[in-house]
Amino acid sequence: MAAKSWFRMLGAAFRRDVKIALSYRLAFVLRFLSTLFQVAVFYFISKLVTGSPAGLERYGGNYFAYALVGLAFLRLFSIGLTGYAAAITEAQQMGTLEAQALLPTPLPVLIIGANLWPYLYALGETVLFLLLGWALGAPLHGANMLAAAALALLASLAISGLGLMGAAMILLFKRGNAVSWAVEAAAGLLAGTYFPIQLLPGPLQKFSRLLPHTWALAGLRDALLKGDSWAQLGPHMLALAGFTLILLPAGILTLRWALIRAQIKGNLAQY
Repeated sequence: MAAKSWFRMLGAAFRRDVKIALSYRLAFVLRFLSTLFQVAVFYFISKLVTGSPAGLERYGGNYFAYALVGLAFLRLFSIGLTGYAAAITEAQQMGTLEAQALLPTPLPVLIIGANLWPYLYALGETVLFLLLGWALGAPLHGANMLAAAALALLASLAISGLGLMGAAMILLFKRGNAVSWAVEAAAGLLAGTYFPIQLLPGPLQKFSRLLPHTWALAGLRDALLKGDSWAQLGPHMLALAGFTLILLPAGILTLRWALIRAQIKGNLAQY
């Protein structure tokens, strides 16, 4: 019965978030235009990249296709990093966090459930990025979509572990999601989001492999742009599965510990 109650509450929270989002129709239009402009900007930037720069050989030297995958999944992964902390901050500001802590559904479950709609929305944006890129000539016709979906799921779970740690920091220190800021900045520079990691100095290339984003984007590009098989993508999936097994439980445990600490100190709702 407890599990059913959890699912009903999560479903109710999801429906609430959908209704709130749909009430701001202009926001959908503006986000679509933002996506369109970003794809267009990198499409024209790609015209400046000639030949086959280091790291782009395996993708036929196509910088637009390379950058498209990084852009498409950037927002999806960002939700895993920042969404949980944002849910806690919103509940604190609205004065509902303490009330949620008294519900029969565990608060960590509610916090995770609050990210269901943002994830679905970001997934829609990812698909839109890829469709716009395909319309502008990105070679996605031979993509292994199922493998790409599996890679994106594993990466999202692993990155969510880091995001839950960031949410715990919000409960403990109230301001400044240092975990999310540090990881997001590192991913932008080191994970191959905008340029191949082969352009980085040797030590930074090694450090970049400590980020789940690096393995995820490399695997996604191989699946979407080259159509690699499941067997060929195995090393990327194994690496992401390893990240998930370590980071996700660590994130959940850290968040639970932070919630207990905040309740003991009586400052759960402070921000």
